[in-house]
Amino acid sequence: MADAGLRALVKKSLLLHRSYKMLRDARNIPAKKLFRPAQIQAVYKVLPNTMLPMPRLFDAYEAVTSINSEGLAGDIVECGVWNGGCVGLMAIANSNHPGPHRRFHLFDSFEGLPQPSSHDKEVIVDFEARHPGVQMRDDDPELIPIGACAGISQPAVENFLVKKLGLAKESFVFHVGWFQDTVPRSLSAIDQIALLRIDGDWYDSTKVCLETLYDRVVRDGFIIIDDYGTFSGCRKAVDEFFSKAGIAPLIRQSDQDCIYFRKP
Repeated sequence: MADAGLRALVKKSLLLHRSYKMLRDARNIPAKKLFRPAQIQAVYKVLPNTMLPMPRLFDAYEAVTSINSEGLAGDIVECGVWNGGCVGLMAIANSNHPGPHRRFHLFDSFEGLPQPSSHDKEVIVDFEARHPGVQMRDDDPELIPIGACAGISQPAVENFLVKKLGLAKESFVFHVGWFQDTVPRSLSAIDQIALLRIDGDWYDSTKVCLETLYDRVVRDGFIIIDDYGTFSGCRKAVDEFFSKAGIAPLIRQSDQDCIYFRKP
């Protein structure tokens, strides 16, 4: 009870919550990053609005500094925003290391994940136990939120980015809804992509993002797949896409679950 009360108290203060998470996860900061205070400060600012571990946060920051230093044209797109921590970090990196003019496209249902499909094998049993009246994606074309990974609302994310982080409101374009609906509709608003980050967990979510947006990524642009090592459905969607597209990119890992590569 005492621990629960302390956690509740910490969460009421953004400063305390940031400090608590930074201290808790400091041992996971890659050693070479300890001498980069600007990056550490940026990561600190976006805590606790992200669930990502430290290596993924630092790699996302450095991906932005790379595309800016190289002058790659294009916007930054994140499919799976949750509470806005990672996209906020990337926007801070973009401000700290200016490059070509960019907009940030934020795709999210802001209701959490929809039901999985049969491709998402390791979550099926738990899903069926928790949602006995809900059919899997294969059997019901209507997507509904199942309560998993539900974060704050779109206005709350915008408030965090603009009011809490001090970022320019006009830099952010929100695409609210399921990826299967919003991603195809977005093509008229997105010309080129310098960095594409996909954090959709499931097979169908990953598949639609890759198939629709990959061609908009510029040469040497970054593609980050957050759940490649976490969910078999995500991994299957990525591997199938590589095979169909006939590409074999140089894969790097932030950790055992998150991969990234540059468009060959």
